[in-house]
Amino acid sequence: MEKLSPPQDFVETMGMYFQGENMPRIAGRLYGLLLLEGGPFSFSELAERLDVSRASISTNARMLAAQGMIQRVAVPGDRQDHYAIEVKGLLAMYHRQVERYQQMCEWFHEKAEVLGDHADGTRDRLAASAILLDAVLDGLRNGLKQVEARIEGPGPAK
Repeated sequence: MEKLSPPQDFVETMGMYFQGENMPRIAGRLYGLLLLEGGPFSFSELAERLDVSRASISTNARMLAAQGMIQRVAVPGDRQDHYAIEVKGLLAMYHRQVERYQQMCEWFHEKAEVLGDHADGTRDRLAASAILLDAVLDGLRNGLKQVEARIEGPGPAK
């Protein structure tokens, strides 16, 4: 098996990450390529670089654009669709993750009260799950604030 270059490995690892998040692997590879190189790239360029069909690029690019992770851009004189990285794209993905974790955390708290000691230790196990999610949420929210501050950069001097 041929060893991948670091950029190729990055793109493939992003594909596996997305697949682990129940998203198409090609979407992850596409996002990884754009994250590394920025863009804009046409469907043809993306298909060639990722060795997939234009139809696959079209489907996955539209999905990622709808999620705010990449953006469709116009290139003067070219009729093809082009896509580039949306700088705040990862933020959109992790904000959705925060929402899902928050819902799960609230559900654990609610069920700990409703189910009580259904079985020996039920309340403790559910409460422990809620505490863990609270800690994860605190970390994610803190990380998101740091990244948002970095992307926004220093504001105007007052």
